[in-house]
Amino acid sequence: MKKVLVIAYHYPPLGGGGVFRTLKFTKYLPQFGFRPYVLTVKNPMYTTKDPTLVKEIPSEARIFASFSFEHRILRASRLLNIDPEWFFMPDVNVGWLPCGTYVGNKIIRQENIDVIYATAPVWTSLLIGYLLKRKTQKPLVIDFRDPWTINPFKKFPTEFHEKIENRLEKKVLMSADYVITVSHPYKTKLIEKYPFLKSKCEVIMNGFDSDDFRDLKRLPLKGKFRILHTGSLYGLRSPKHFLSALQKLFQEETELREQIEVMFVGNYGKETPVLVDKFGLNDVVKLVGYIPHEECLELMVNAHVLLLIVTSEGYYTSGIVTGKLFEYLAAGRPVLALAPKESIAAEIVQSTNAGLTVSSENVEPIKDAILELYNTWKEGESIQQGDIRIYDRKFLTQRLSQIFENVLPEKLKVRSDN
Repeated sequence: MKKVLVIAYHYPPLGGGGVFRTLKFTKYLPQFGFRPYVLTVKNPMYTTKDPTLVKEIPSEARIFASFSFEHRILRASRLLNIDPEWFFMPDVNVGWLPCGTYVGNKIIRQENIDVIYATAPVWTSLLIGYLLKRKTQKPLVIDFRDPWTINPFKKFPTEFHEKIENRLEKKVLMSADYVITVSHPYKTKLIEKYPFLKSKCEVIMNGFDSDDFRDLKRLPLKGKFRILHTGSLYGLRSPKHFLSALQKLFQEETELREQIEVMFVGNYGKETPVLVDKFGLNDVVKLVGYIPHEECLELMVNAHVLLLIVTSEGYYTSGIVTGKLFEYLAAGRPVLALAPKESIAAEIVQSTNAGLTVSSENVEPIKDAILELYNTWKEGESIQQGDIRIYDRKFLTQRLSQIFENVLPEKLKVRSDN
């Protein structure tokens, strides 16, 4: 096998949405001729963990965890109510840079690595990839799971900070042999800002792993009509309009209050409990923290409706295509997508006939959609979902392996052909 160094801050036993794309790539890469050597963090600052995911790491993979200087320093600035981004660029995880680069260089030299793959966020991962490319001249592939400097959620403390990070981003992208994004709007914006990427940028969407759904317990859909939301709610991604629509529905159809329940699973944020209380829905809405991935998938396949919330914020949110959406598709349950009609998420739900799509900010259409899905279930009807095989993680990993092959030096390509 050829060898790839995977630089990923988020990797099991860490849990959360940022883990799965990289985990699934490393799971299937050996089947396409690449053995993954994963460089991750020994002492991550994030507390969300899911040790059950470790079993998905393939036997061919080797994991290297290096130290990161970040915790005590950050804690001090936060205690003083100072934004750490004043002091740390490109992100608060920059303390991983020295050890990550040192250990990464050691792995490349000792293991004779063929290609470097760095995934972000965190953006420090890309700086490590950039420095290792300069040190070793190995080909570098960059994976943007989110935008960096053109991300509307990212607020720079000053123009100076913005200028520095723009310069860092440009250096990284110029050094990369290939760049991957998760959606076409992201790709378009990147190329608008950096035209030199036009010949070396490609979209590989997030997806689902069909293996994850094979042995799940599927129960008869009895009892209350359950609407399930999984994953994180933060920033502009809010359940406010959905909960307002639910309150309005119960005011108009009072008997439905005893027939419908809602569950938020994962990092539902500080705002959600406040909104639930504000709209008087404490008896209807259940808030559950992070649970192991397999348990979350079982909840998906046994829900009546899967709720997706995408905010209206220009190209950024129109390009959001989280792994959660594709797991919703694989679960085979109706999706209620609160998303702009021009968004990629809405397009996927509609093209696969997976459910209903309405604006994320108009209460009346949301209320009508909830009622329509409820009545469809009561009448015993089900969705006839379209083909979703192009979103299978194994297929997507094959495309990534082809990119790795393309950036390899000619002598390695010849060796692999023989």
